[in-house]
Amino acid sequence: MSSAPVTSREVLLEARDVTAGYTPGVNILNNCSLTLHRGEIVGIIGPNGAGKSTLLKALFGLLSVQSGSITHRGESIVGLHAHELVERGIGYVPQRENVFPSLSILENLEMGIYLKPKQFRERADFVMNMFPRLAERKNQRAGS
Repeated sequence: MSSAPVTSREVLLEARDVTAGYTPGVNILNNCSLTLHRGEIVGIIGPNGAGKSTLLKALFGLLSVQSGSITHRGESIVGLHAHELVERGIGYVPQRENVFPSLSILENLEMGIYLKPKQFRERADFVMNMFPRLAERKNQRAGS
């Protein structure tokens, strides 16, 4: 099994000309666009205050989008509820609480795929192959 990502031109998530902010009339993002293809790993880099968190919150429905569009596999996701995004496999974990410290590393991974339990073993094996140190510690508490 290769650990190289499988990429295709399929667009999974796309933001086009998104304008959003925390206060009406005071926009943090102005016409921001981003396209994510299947298999890509993308980093959002910038200084404090550049709008990284604002972009993520807009993408995941935690902020109102003033204008522009956000689509998942070609369908608009603007205005969807959190549970509807999760059903599509879209989630947001704020930086502060990345893991459940009292659960094992393996149990934390299982929490991330609870909607598709039949795929858990295959995906957990994939992650363990990518990160061998996790495999060594999979039964330890994540907070240790």
